[in-house]
Amino acid sequence: MAGSVQMTFDLVVVGSGLMGSAAARHAASIPNTSVCLIGPAEPQTRASRQIFGCWYDEGRVYRRIAAEHTWSVLAQQSVARYTHLEHLSGVRFHEEVGYVHATPDAAEYQELMKCGRDQGLNTLDLTRSWRKHFPFFNFPQESYIFWEKSNAGHLSPRNLVRAQQVVARRCGAQVMPQVVSTVRPAHEPSHRWEVVTEGGEVVRAWRVLVAVGGSASLRPLFRHVAPGLQPHLQLRTQTVAYFRISDQEAHRLRYMPTLFTNCRFEDLDGGYALPPIKYPDGRWYLKVSHNRRHEEVLVTEDQVTKWYRRATGIPECVAKLTRFLHHLLPDVQFEEVSGDGCLTSHTPNQEPYIDIIAQGFGVALGGNRWAAKSSDEIGRLAARLVVLGEWESEVPRERVKIIWTTQSKL
Repeated sequence: MAGSVQMTFDLVVVGSGLMGSAAARHAASIPNTSVCLIGPAEPQTRASRQIFGCWYDEGRVYRRIAAEHTWSVLAQQSVARYTHLEHLSGVRFHEEVGYVHATPDAAEYQELMKCGRDQGLNTLDLTRSWRKHFPFFNFPQESYIFWEKSNAGHLSPRNLVRAQQVVARRCGAQVMPQVVSTVRPAHEPSHRWEVVTEGGEVVRAWRVLVAVGGSASLRPLFRHVAPGLQPHLQLRTQTVAYFRISDQEAHRLRYMPTLFTNCRFEDLDGGYALPPIKYPDGRWYLKVSHNRRHEEVLVTEDQVTKWYRRATGIPECVAKLTRFLHHLLPDVQFEEVSGDGCLTSHTPNQEPYIDIIAQGFGVALGGNRWAAKSSDEIGRLAARLVVLGEWESEVPRERVKIIWTTQSKL
C-alpha cells in the first residue's frame, strides 16, 4: 500500500546486493546512524521479475593478487575481514582452497608475481611443478603458472549477502524488500531525500547511497541529481556452465583450487573453473565460464529481462565450455550439464565508482567482473564517504569518481 515510512533515516542504501548490503552493514556500525537497506530479495522464479542481481549463485572466485592496483587493494581489505564477518553473522560464505593462474604471457606472469612479492602475498611458481600438486589439471606446455595458496578460493555471493544483512540488522538497520523507482529531493526541512518504491512507499533520508549494479544505467534513479545523464556503464552478458558430478567425483577433486587461465582453447580467450561446490539442491557442481569472448552487450531493460528469464546462457558457448572443461580436467566425469546467464557492469577505465554526486547522495557501482570478492571494502568506503565524508584507503579518491554519459534509452 502506498504511503510514507514515518522514520527519517540517516542513510538509505538503494540496492541490496553485494555492495549495497556491505555498505548497509558498515554504515549501521557507525554510532548514532540509522540505516535502511532497500532492494528486492532473490526471486523464487525469474518470470515474475524485471530486476535481477548477479549474486544469485554459490560460486565466485576470490583472490587478492591483481595487476590493477585498485582491485588488489579492495580485494586484500575485503578478504582480510571474511573470517570475522562469518563469526559475526554465523553465516559461512567462503572456502579457502587457493587460486591457480595459468597464462601463455611471460610478461603478465612476471608482473603478477612481482605484485605478489611486493604485497607480501603467498604466491608460488608452479610453472614446472604443477603436475605434482594438481595432477588432475591439464595446461599447455608453454604456460606460466602460479598458485596463490592462502587467502584465496571461492565464495558464495548468496551467503555473503545474507551475512552482511544479518549483521546490519543486528546493528539496527532496517531491510525493505522493495524495488526503488526513483530518488527525489525533499521539499521539507526535516530531510534531504525521498526514496520512492514501485509500491508507492516514500522513505525519507538525509543521505542516499545507490548501489544497484547494472540497473543504474537502465532506471531513472539519477534524473533529479544529473538530468539527462546516467552512469557510464556497459552491461555484458556472462554465460556459465554447471556440471553436476557425483559424490565420488567431488571427493576425487576435493583438493582442486579455483582456476583462471587466458590460455586459448578453440576461439575462447581463456576462462575460469571452480572446484566442486554443493548447491542448495544438495548436488555437487563444477562451475565453468569464459573470459571476454562470448560476452554480448545489452543496452535496454527489456534485453536484460529477457536474458535473465532465458536462464540458459548462450547454448553454443555452453557446448564450448563443455569441451573446455574436458581440456582442463581430462578425466572428469559429470552426470549433466546446464547453462545459465548473468550480467556484469563495466566502466570505461575498469575502476569502480565510489563517489558523491550531490549533497548527501553517493554511488557504489561498476563491478567490472571483479567486485564480488571486493564488495566488503567497496561498501565500507562508500558508507563512510557518504555518512562521514571520510576517505581512508590506498586507492586515491579521484581514481574512483563517476563517469557520466548522455542519457539515451530511459
